[in-house]
Amino acid sequence: MSGERPLPRTAAQWIARLNADGRTDDDERAFRTWIAADAAHAAAFERATDIWSLVPGADVVPDRRVQPILSRRRMLVACAGTIAAGGGIVTLQAAYAGTGYETGVGEQRRIVLGEGSSLLLDTDTRVRVVATAKRRNLWLRQGRIALFIAPMEVPFSVEAGSGSFVADRGRFDVRRDMGDRLAMTAMTGQANVAIAGARRTIAAGQRLRSDGMHGVQIDRPDAETTQAWESGRAAFHEDRLDAVAAEANRYSMTRLVIADPRTADLRVSGMYRMGDNVALGQALSQLLSIPVRQVDDRVLLGG
Repeated sequence: MSGERPLPRTAAQWIARLNADGRTDDDERAFRTWIAADAAHAAAFERATDIWSLVPGADVVPDRRVQPILSRRRMLVACAGTIAAGGGIVTLQAAYAGTGYETGVGEQRRIVLGEGSSLLLDTDTRVRVVATAKRRNLWLRQGRIALFIAPMEVPFSVEAGSGSFVADRGRFDVRRDMGDRLAMTAMTGQANVAIAGARRTIAAGQRLRSDGMHGVQIDRPDAETTQAWESGRAAFHEDRLDAVAAEANRYSMTRLVIADPRTADLRVSGMYRMGDNVALGQALSQLLSIPVRQVDDRVLLGG
């Protein structure tokens, strides 16, 4: 209406704008100004992100360039459909949500991305990826990946729970287990890692690990051992039997079970084929001189 001031951007519109490929520094400065202008704006933005996060199947992604304002909520990148907000319709392009990929137990899957990068998903792994000439992001929800990052000016960012890294090229092995235990290895190239409130850089051959209990550790693992899973194997070096069983159970619905607790800390070394826990149980029985028997879908070790 004539003489009326234009309505300010709403929280929903800001979420859409800040996740658009064409967003600018002016957009981000305007957002900061909008947030600072009224405490109600911050509250509205908080409510909007809460509501959007309830959309079934929707994934969220932190916006790196407007921290720390957005650090409390991981903004929804996109959702098919439209949202009526502030007198207008905000159309959210499904492409911004990225593409989800996953594998079942015992399955591996190789994906070639549109901009030239590629990834191999290990067993029981879930990721979501945006890979275009303007945006390259991957979110590892669980499991393990081998990621080749094609060289481009636009960096490739990987989010894995409490840790993240950014690289513009190279090959990386990333694993996220229960309890937010993380391992990020630079096979080639280097990456800038943000984890546990600090920033670090890992170079080719280095691995960064975090288990939430012992802080962050950086070491240099054996490359063949690190990559063994890509050919369906697992390498162990003086690992506890219960840890070996847990790793093997990632690849098979037939479970290795420690039937005698006294055998749990027996040590295992060697390279083993994953996926057949019956055969593995027999091999471990011979190696460790312990009894083994199968009961339904369980292979009992030591009892």
